[in-house]
Amino acid sequence: MARIWLHIGHGKTGTSSIQWAMADRSRLRRDVIYPVRGRGDQMAHHGLFPLKEAAYGPEIIQVLRQLSQRLASVNIPVLLSSEHLCHASERKVTQIARAFAGHELRVVYYIRRQDDLLESSFRQRQSAQPGAFPDPNLFLERFSKGFDFESRLQPWRAVFGDEAITVRLYHPEVVGSDVVGDIERLLGLPDWPDRAPAQRNPSLTAAGTRKVMHTAAEVGRERARLVAQRLCGVAVEGDNSPFYDAAARKLIMGRYQSSNERVARRHLDERSASLLLGRIDSQVSEAGRSSAW
Repeated sequence: MARIWLHIGHGKTGTSSIQWAMADRSRLRRDVIYPVRGRGDQMAHHGLFPLKEAAYGPEIIQVLRQLSQRLASVNIPVLLSSEHLCHASERKVTQIARAFAGHELRVVYYIRRQDDLLESSFRQRQSAQPGAFPDPNLFLERFSKGFDFESRLQPWRAVFGDEAITVRLYHPEVVGSDVVGDIERLLGLPDWPDRAPAQRNPSLTAAGTRKVMHTAAEVGRERARLVAQRLCGVAVEGDNSPFYDAAARKLIMGRYQSSNERVARRHLDERSASLLLGRIDSQVSEAGRSSAW
């Protein structure tokens, strides 16, 4: 039976880079299996793990069982990746466990300080849906539960137990400059020095995001989407101050302090825990960066 890694997210932690790189590696190196079935244009396995409904329907269960059977004689790592999985209910996680019964299932979850993650996620939302939730504070209130890592992990802990779960902090002092290399090492894959650059989902800068939001308000969302496509990954002149200032970031981390402490105790090494729980001052500069971080 195969060792199957379930990469469950979190979004804005290099997930697109991992998915594209694993698709390339599966095709060109063939030392990992990144199944074609269930992949969309962005290479995530969203088709295998739909987000809607509290449980998977019979057709999805059948597809998962068919995939499980095809992996019966595999002796190299298998990776299934979808950000949808970190929002899966316990019922869905149980269905996954049953569909892949007999295989060794492992879970990997990349997390990122919520102050930095919310900044990046807010910009991403404006890129994907210009003008939606234009107030950063309303965005936080609407989606705050989704950034509670303890809640995201709870169904996986209930079904698989802590020993099957690996949590990695998406931070340059932990995963280096390339999150793809980090997950390759986790899967036990050899170095691939000449693989294509990892970054696949460049972010808008703060100034670029403000231009997209202004365009959406003035001339409409369709035009704003074109502006977002043009400006992603581009250094844009203008107001590049973060949408969440130092005071807001401190409040954000205070909101998640207790649950972050429990996640850190269960899943992180001492260095990663200190970076997740550390002082806000060292993190403020992260919000203005336009790189993959």
